[in-house]
Amino acid sequence: MDDADSNLSRPSDASGTGASSRWSFARQWRESVRYFGLPRHLLELAGATWDALLEMLPSRRKARFGDLDYDWERSVDTTRSSVSFRTQFFTGLTARPYFASEPWLFEQIMQAMPIDLSKFTFIDLGAGKGRALLMASDYLFQKIIGVEFMPELHHAAQKNIAKYSNDRRQCRQCRQIESLCQDARDFQFPLEPLVVYLFNPFSEPTFARVLENLRRSVEQEPRPVYIAYRFPEFEALLAQARWLEKIAGAEQWALYGNRRNHAAIPAF
Repeated sequence: MDDADSNLSRPSDASGTGASSRWSFARQWRESVRYFGLPRHLLELAGATWDALLEMLPSRRKARFGDLDYDWERSVDTTRSSVSFRTQFFTGLTARPYFASEPWLFEQIMQAMPIDLSKFTFIDLGAGKGRALLMASDYLFQKIIGVEFMPELHHAAQKNIAKYSNDRRQCRQCRQIESLCQDARDFQFPLEPLVVYLFNPFSEPTFARVLENLRRSVEQEPRPVYIAYRFPEFEALLAQARWLEKIAGAEQWALYGNRRNHAAIPAF
């Protein structure tokens, strides 16, 4: 992978989407052209634009609310019903539209984990408003970290974490929760056992880049790592990675783990 983008200057203001959005779009354009080639990139961009516009149609308004029962019971705001048009459109254009994870599917994935969760850190890449972070706190993770590049969603996640943490009605197993406003391609994975959760937040080039960063991290510091992938649109990237093996899965999710018994971790 080309690391040239990692050395570029980045907008430091996380309070809005202006300069940050333009920089992210330019970066996405460059990486997509390198990954697909210009003709395929233009087709992908046209498709992403069309899909982002479709998400704005009144006929899809109901889907924006998602599972409101979860929010009502916990006095939080994790659905995309209140997300601005600009954020939803830009997220759909450069990555994938934001949706909150369903509690029953999240529970399925956690039950499929063949590990002692108390020894692992939970990472949600593309954390949105932070629902998966709140649900993960019901389990015995050592620490919980969300990574979200859209400031509006990141700020909502921070508010939800604060509300949830201060609500004494909630019985939480893990209280170390934080949300980072950062491009997942620049995230430095903690050098400890990890459960990495993704609700299909990225385009294919971005997912490939993040997966390569994770492989390098595991190569640098061998340790158990599990990837829980909800709505596995690009599962082929996981299946083709020789350092990973499938642990479990269903139609709506897939669970992969690194091949920890190998002396070395090969590249793709």
